[in-house]
Amino acid sequence: MTEESLKAQAITEKDNTILEQRLREKYKYVNRYNDVVVVENKDYKWGVVTLTDEIIVPFGKYGWIDRFDSGLARVRCQRQDREVHPEKKAKWGIINERGEEVLPLEYDNIWNWVGKNRYSTKVEKGNERWDVYFCDLNPMLPDRRRWRERDVMMDDSDCWSSRDNDYLEDSWYAMTDGQYGDMPEGFNGDYDFLGY
Repeated sequence: MTEESLKAQAITEKDNTILEQRLREKYKYVNRYNDVVVVENKDYKWGVVTLTDEIIVPFGKYGWIDRFDSGLARVRCQRQDREVHPEKKAKWGIINERGEEVLPLEYDNIWNWVGKNRYSTKVEKGNERWDVYFCDLNPMLPDRRRWRERDVMMDDSDCWSSRDNDYLEDSWYAMTDGQYGDMPEGFNGDYDFLGY
């Protein structure tokens, strides 16, 4: 990068920080992801706006909006007829950064993936549960499903390829759920210490 482009990038980030601060003064809850911001207004209605406060998802369209991760966010619809039908549960879906529903509001549950370094999540509908891969919902993401299938397990004398290390790191975070911090240097994939 040239010095000019570095300066322009620094100015842009400073401007974005100022814009984000203005949003924090206006809304009860603000969570920024790239150039989109999940906000909750003073009427307890959720929406998604740009840093310049242009509305992407209108306030109140969803009962709740999770933080964005991998360009996607879980959304939950309002529960309708709570007094008449208390057994009816709110339905879940997933939106992208443009506010488009990439997974419709028809699921009983969608597992949280925010901050967990995941490339898929579980969805539940009725008595069924299955994986949904983010690359199917956001074409900007790489298809990481193939990383699960390693061709050959190397012995200690071989060095790991970066693909194998990425697989190990993804597995580490999935298995430990962040309870043991970052994956230790030289970890060989033996999870017996977890007692499973």
